[in-house]
Amino acid sequence: MSEIQLRRVDLNLLVVLDVLLREQSVSRAARQLHVTPSAVSHALKRLRELFGDELLVRDGRRMRLTIRAEGLSETLPRVLQQLTRTLSGPEPFAPRVSARTFRLAAPDFVAPLIPGLLQAVGLSAPGVRVELAPISGGAVRELAEGRYDALIGPSALVDEGVRAEPLGGWSWAVFGRRGHPGFQDWSLATWSTYPHLQIGTSELRGPGPIDRRSAALGIQRTVGAVVPYFTMAAPVLAQTDLLLTVPSMAMSSTADVYGLEQREVPFGLPEMQLSLFRSAAAGDEPGVRWFLDQVTMAAGRLSPRP
Repeated sequence: MSEIQLRRVDLNLLVVLDVLLREQSVSRAARQLHVTPSAVSHALKRLRELFGDELLVRDGRRMRLTIRAEGLSETLPRVLQQLTRTLSGPEPFAPRVSARTFRLAAPDFVAPLIPGLLQAVGLSAPGVRVELAPISGGAVRELAEGRYDALIGPSALVDEGVRAEPLGGWSWAVFGRRGHPGFQDWSLATWSTYPHLQIGTSELRGPGPIDRRSAALGIQRTVGAVVPYFTMAAPVLAQTDLLLTVPSMAMSSTADVYGLEQREVPFGLPEMQLSLFRSAAAGDEPGVRWFLDQVTMAAGRLSPRP
């Protein structure tokens, strides 16, 4: 069939033809389609014009298929079935029986939400596996290309290949060991006097929000040590006089364990806004949508402001 003919095709005609080829009777086809025999006869006339063939010819009191129609009777049902699958929405995601693996890229300071996420996934989808990966410089592009199903990152991240949903805002806090001498008379001067611990995460390039804000206020801090991961911060703080200024989420599961105290940042610092990103190409694929909902609920349990 040429392209010009394809543009003329009314899909409803093909549905009528499929029934006619099976029933080989206008009246029986009409009953199957819940229309009048005259409507089927009119459709058959249009089909004959479209295919340039009689399709069904009268043979006494019955109708028989032409050679062209015999061929169509074999291929048309498969074509209509494939078309139905193409036009239908995706299969719903069944978490209880799924054995799917979901891949989540995230900075390690969101580690406190991971146990809640895994617990929720395990309860509703015992066969589902979650793989975690650190954010690298190319993680957003890799998300757009389908390497990850979701990514947690600062809301400021932008890429035309991804879509974002807000996860919430987390205030910043300063952490130090219990009995830290600077906490006795907490002030901006104290914050800038004591050495700080810095997390040298690979996704950060150049001055971070703390140093940009303090520099704008004419304040300078001294970095006494740099560690590569947030998970290393608590034991270091517990046995030194270093201070650590991070989003409160980062230490929510370790501060009490290591006997750390926290104080407010002694100058205005906007909340850390996080978003949950997915590939634009994934659309609202049911499995990905389900996983995004699990991540969002886990984050919501850590923040009073979703």
